[in-house]
Amino acid sequence: MPEQIKSSDQFTWTYALWLLPFLGADWVYWLAPQWDWGTIDLIVFLVTLIAIAGSLCFNLVLRRWRRALSLVTAPLLLLICLHLLAAAGIAPDSVRFALTRQAYLAEIKRSDVGHPFRTFVWDDTFRHKTYSTLVYDESDEIALPKGEQSAAWQQRLQTFCLEKKKECVTLDPGPDNFISVSKIGEHFYILDDSLPAAFP
Repeated sequence: MPEQIKSSDQFTWTYALWLLPFLGADWVYWLAPQWDWGTIDLIVFLVTLIAIAGSLCFNLVLRRWRRALSLVTAPLLLLICLHLLAAAGIAPDSVRFALTRQAYLAEIKRSDVGHPFRTFVWDDTFRHKTYSTLVYDESDEIALPKGEQSAAWQQRLQTFCLEKKKECVTLDPGPDNFISVSKIGEHFYILDDSLPAAFP
């Protein structure tokens, strides 16, 4: 029995794979935005948590110390790897944009020439209490700090919002909102409108 326990008590990286279903939603949710991703995220999180906690207890009872340590360290190493990928520009949004960029450019070419400013729904599932909009701005002024945009740019945005109210964006959030703009491609930006105090 001791030999059997010893032989099965090996450090393994496979426990890192247990986090993939939980982390994978950020990479694939846009393929089926009509699904209830809030509920899916909750179910996957609970199943992952129960599986990790159960396996940890099981290995501790059998005194498989290396296995128990694997459960703690392997997922952390996976998170570090994902963080390094994000720092290198490989993140869910960047991969999605790389796959769909040509479709957005084609849509822009079909649109009115008089509007060098376009918006597209990027994420309206309210995951993480955030609405995200993909913005095409030929002038790149949307990336400037709030208030530093030219009068001409502000007029273009106002005209755009009057003509296309559903596609309008604002850099002036409400008191409980936070706006962030990040560049994702040439003239393309993601505008996140976050409502951290939103219910629930």
